[in-house]
Amino acid sequence: MDQDAVDKSMPETEAPKPESFFSGLGGVYSSPRDTFREIGQTPRILIPFVALIIISLLLGLYLSRALDLEAAAVAQMEMMVEQGAITKEQMEERLPNAIKFAGIQLIAMTTLGSIFGCLIIAGYAKLFSVFAGAENLFKSLLSVTLFAMLAVTIVQSGLMILVLQLKGPGEVDFTQINSVVASNLGAILSSYFGDDVLPKFIMRLAAAIDVFAIWTIALLAIGFSTVSRKLKTSTAAIWLGGAYAVIAIIGAIVGSLFAMPGSR
Repeated sequence: MDQDAVDKSMPETEAPKPESFFSGLGGVYSSPRDTFREIGQTPRILIPFVALIIISLLLGLYLSRALDLEAAAVAQMEMMVEQGAITKEQMEERLPNAIKFAGIQLIAMTTLGSIFGCLIIAGYAKLFSVFAGAENLFKSLLSVTLFAMLAVTIVQSGLMILVLQLKGPGEVDFTQINSVVASNLGAILSSYFGDDVLPKFIMRLAAAIDVFAIWTIALLAIGFSTVSRKLKTSTAAIWLGGAYAVIAIIGAIVGSLFAMPGSR
């Protein structure tokens, strides 16, 4: 048979059409593996990147108004007075600006933290892929990271705003932000034993054992393995979980050594 006739008789395979942004985001909740497979074929960066910036910025603005930043600023400046860095009079003069700066700092940390966090996670995924002998593209890894972080951030931020609205503005101190939603072991231990019964190191380490952190690691492990060759989900989870554990231990040590008065 003529080769041209064979070619004409065979149906042409069309390239898969990418889903819309909202369909992809919804798929992360309902069927993450299939969604990440589609993301790997047509990775998207710009729209999820902008969406994450907007959500993080709005969350930072809300928290700057809902949290009691004055208490945190006072505690920090009182510690400086005790150390002899400033006098009591200087503290009273600088306090209004310190409160204002705390709000700006919170907004910047919330927004920039999410952006750089995604870039660092995707870069780390590319790095451990080399050691694991996996093959992937940084754009696909970053797209997976953005969608996974968006999915978790939306749920976590929604619950946090709901709890803060029920409590009322100014009722929650900045140092208690990690226990607003009782999704971590530290918040549970604090509710049973109080804030000062267990050592600060144990409480901060327990706070790292968080439902949202586990969910994020699970989504990222599924996504990275789906858009990579020769990378198992379990291998990706071990690399991600190991890095998170190291960061949690270092953060608990530093936090317990340099904690402000009244913080956990």
